[in-house]
Amino acid sequence: MNDIEMLNCIAQNAEMGCQGVTAIRKRVREGAVDRVLCNQLARYGKIYHAAGTMLRSRGESVKHISPIAKTMTRYSAGIDLKRDSSPSHVAEMMIKGNTMGVNKLVRSLREYDRNDSNITLLAKKLLDAEEEHIRELRAFI
Repeated sequence: MNDIEMLNCIAQNAEMGCQGVTAIRKRVREGAVDRVLCNQLARYGKIYHAAGTMLRSRGESVKHISPIAKTMTRYSAGIDLKRDSSPSHVAEMMIKGNTMGVNKLVRSLREYDRNDSNITLLAKKLLDAEEEHIRELRAFI
């Protein structure tokens, strides 16, 4: 995996995080969970922006996640939250999403040729953020 592919992986992972958090926040009624999700959304946004800036500096642009993936995320969250919108269930849903993000990022880091230490650092920052999100959400289970 080269620099551009890794940056797009980081950007897409952060974009998916933003999509997931946004889809959940629209239906969350509990203030403490919403505050945690709001902070997580801000972290994802900063990382997404950084990856986009690094791509643009290389003459590239972000390859966004597919509209189908975005729609499925919103739809799935809506259906799941109609069944149970308790803070505990919201935390479980988000932990599953974070775990998928961690797994994808770890696989990508293994494949990345690590030519640019700034890209590796940004990927590790995202990985740390995902793991921190999981720790924060465990408090609601």
